[in-house]
Amino acid sequence: MKNPPLLIWGASGHARVVADIVRRQGRYEIAGFVDDINPQRAGEIFCAANILGGREVLPPAHARGVAHLVVAIGDNAARLTCAAYARGLGFTLAWVVHPSAVMAADARVGEGTVIAAGAIVNPATTIGDNVIINTAASVDHECVIQDGAHISPGVRLGGGVRVGRGAWIGIGATVKDHVTIGDESILGAGAVVLKNIPPRVVAYGVPARVVRKLE
Repeated sequence: MKNPPLLIWGASGHARVVADIVRRQGRYEIAGFVDDINPQRAGEIFCAANILGGREVLPPAHARGVAHLVVAIGDNAARLTCAAYARGLGFTLAWVVHPSAVMAADARVGEGTVIAAGAIVNPATTIGDNVIINTAASVDHECVIQDGAHISPGVRLGGGVRVGRGAWIGIGATVKDHVTIGDESILGAGAVVLKNIPPRVVAYGVPARVVRKLE
């Protein structure tokens, strides 16, 4: 039986990664890409499939029987907004996991979440909807990662870490066991986080410190 069709919302760098994961996972056939940013790209071939247009193509695609979609946009707020819009149209948000990722049997993964090559998700971890666990990131036991967070390549989360909704953990950062990262906060690349980070701040350094609030 042919695999069900899937739309990928996004047509830039992260979408390339997601398309590769989808094909390697082998659960869906890519029906095309959606690009809201550059509508003039409609009809262009991207990652061996057509860019169909902007969000205006979603209702007719759903009517034709394309029921599954994944949002491949790196920006956390935009990803959550697009996912909510697609859900409102009746799409099911697919979760995609690279075959080389290591997933504990009892890890829970939400809809629309992308887990990239070489990532490790250990037991009793809960990952929300539309999360990105990027290349070679490590999420240890009993972590909770809320909707729309982005765990960048090479990040190391100790056991029992909590990452808030829409938070961004920069490439190569390390977060100590049982630390909480607040909603929408941004941790800089290579940060070493030893204590809780409040919501909506930027923090970086070794050890990480809050350098400013987000407007």
